[in-house]
Amino acid sequence: MTVETHITFKDFLNFNLKNSLPRLIIFSLIILAVLGLNLYNTEIDTKEIFRSAMIWFAVLFVFIVVRSYFRLKNTFYSNKKIQEKIVYTFTKENIQTKGETFDGDFTWKTVYKVKENKDWFLIYQSKLTMNMVPKKYFTKEQILELRSIIKNNNVKAKLRTT
Repeated sequence: MTVETHITFKDFLNFNLKNSLPRLIIFSLIILAVLGLNLYNTEIDTKEIFRSAMIWFAVLFVFIVVRSYFRLKNTFYSNKKIQEKIVYTFTKENIQTKGETFDGDFTWKTVYKVKENKDWFLIYQSKLTMNMVPKKYFTKEQILELRSIIKNNNVKAKLRTT
């Protein structure tokens, strides 16, 4: 089975936002809740300190979001391979990748794990290195076929059921 993909900056940004934003929001809400509870349980002098801390926290949050955006933009545009059209060929034995400036292949036995989410197949070659394969380029039949190939090769995987 062969699938031609192309990851845009928008795809890359959405992927990273969906994967990191929930942690950032939960962490921020916990800190705000703690600051808010302390604001109402203290004397008037200390309330001013907590109000100031909450304002600085909000400024820090905005700074982190803006910094993350520019870091992701820099990461994406500095990696020329991720910007290329990549053709993946999935067989029972291996995965072949061919871009405009590279080609390679690896066997299913060397795959560390596979994660599937709503929009992506993430094929990890190690704990930190992965191929990001957008599902929008697959037909429903190809998705089912790839799941079957992954299962038949006994790859550690977290796949969707639908």
